[in-house]
Amino acid sequence: MTYKYLYQDKENRNCEGEIVAKNRNDAYLLLRKQGIRPYRVIGDDPLNWLPWAVASGFALLLAAVMVMGYLLAVRSNEAAQKPAVVSSMSESEMEAFRKRAEEVVLRAPEAFRYNVWKGVNARLVERGIEPLQMPTGLSADEEFSP
Repeated sequence: MTYKYLYQDKENRNCEGEIVAKNRNDAYLLLRKQGIRPYRVIGDDPLNWLPWAVASGFALLLAAVMVMGYLLAVRSNEAAQKPAVVSSMSESEMEAFRKRAEEVVLRAPEAFRYNVWKGVNARLVERGIEPLQMPTGLSADEEFSP
């Protein structure tokens, strides 16, 4: 940018000149290095675009975060609404898995049997297998809570 400057020489005559600088402060510094003490520098400073660029960057970042949050919310909602996954196990594998689940429940210590039964049933339902009936002698009061 070109700035016009006014100064007085040693004989107190008014003089003027032009200098090319990035901004008004840079113009003053360049003139002082040349030994000129201007009393006025005339010209418009260029637009300070840096704050606008930083604000635009933050706005874009905020928009991206909001879009990602929306997409994650939509996907989690879709995942919650999906029906249970049907197992790709054969009938014999399902029977064997259910038998092992019954054995695990029966072998579990009395203090943990209710919780084991609930966990095993959850896994059975995940695989599309019918859950086990509550073993005789168990009640929800026996739930183990550490």
